[in-house]
Amino acid sequence: MNKNDASGPSSVGAKPRIVDIALQAGVSTATVDRVLNGRPGVKGKTVSKVRDAAEWLAKSGGRPTVVASSLKALTIDILLAGGPGFANEILMREFHRASRLAGVKLNARFAPRANVAALKEALEECAARRSDGVIVQPIEHRLIRDAVLDIVSRGVPVVCALTTLPGVDSLAYCGLDNRAAGRAGALLLGHLCARRGKVAVFMSDMLYRSHEERESGARSVLRTDFPQIEVLPSINTRDNPDTCYLETHELLKRHPDLAGMINLGGGNRGIEKALLEAGKGGDVAYVAFNLTPLTRKALLDGTIDAVVHQDMGRLSRRAVDAIVGHHAGQPPESGYIPAEIIMRENIRDTDRGE
Repeated sequence: MNKNDASGPSSVGAKPRIVDIALQAGVSTATVDRVLNGRPGVKGKTVSKVRDAAEWLAKSGGRPTVVASSLKALTIDILLAGGPGFANEILMREFHRASRLAGVKLNARFAPRANVAALKEALEECAARRSDGVIVQPIEHRLIRDAVLDIVSRGVPVVCALTTLPGVDSLAYCGLDNRAAGRAGALLLGHLCARRGKVAVFMSDMLYRSHEERESGARSVLRTDFPQIEVLPSINTRDNPDTCYLETHELLKRHPDLAGMINLGGGNRGIEKALLEAGKGGDVAYVAFNLTPLTRKALLDGTIDAVVHQDMGRLSRRAVDAIVGHHAGQPPESGYIPAEIIMRENIRDTDRGE
């Protein structure tokens, strides 16, 4: 039997596994990794706990001494960006469902969109009371990165949802491969436009790495695979339907020959309204992200041609299970949430966002 097999006993003098050290020390595997590799950001007391645990396991050859805890006593904090909206409401509902299935409590809230100070304050509050676990949609900013690093150093497991936060050893990331998703959406758009014409790219906010990755992926495919397509400057909408409406209205006035568009974020109902008012509904190739009741209706009406979607239920269950599994000494599930391509002919009855 392989000495690293999770089911096999440790031998005296063998190098202990990171997961065993984490269990013995009562910290996250990310914290153990930081200590063993001499990276900063871990308090001295925690460093000592990790080293003592590693030494004991190596000398004794024993398994971690874990005091069983009631998972029902766990409370998971969830911090999502922005206020209520169709996509956020669907995701938050799925998180509540996932927490009920796992038998844990949920402390869920929305931090104002792209508001670094508000998210930092919420993260610091979670750290101060030693949350059992934090699931966060992080803003890519040095203050948010520092706040998350502080939580991780305290042994609190952190899961990044929807968008990654580079430079942070979080427990897991639950979401799309956003660059690949952007490329997939742009590939569809290029073919829908018959490889020619002008296309517009709508995005939410560069503070969220997910949208930056989607944009770079989309532009990469349009540039390399569809050289006859002219890609117009990106339009930043902050997921606001009113902004989407005004920007689309002006876009159609400037470019009446617009062939297509891709919206990498939210606010689709504003774009749809402007297209319909201009008599362009169904004439302009339109690819959107995330299936909601509104985008579902627009697919069936023919205003939207395709939606790049991620299963919010699957994302939520994986994120909650990662926190619960951490407390049970189990590693999180790896891999991205698959990107689904949904068109009007393959919408299932269950794809109602309800």
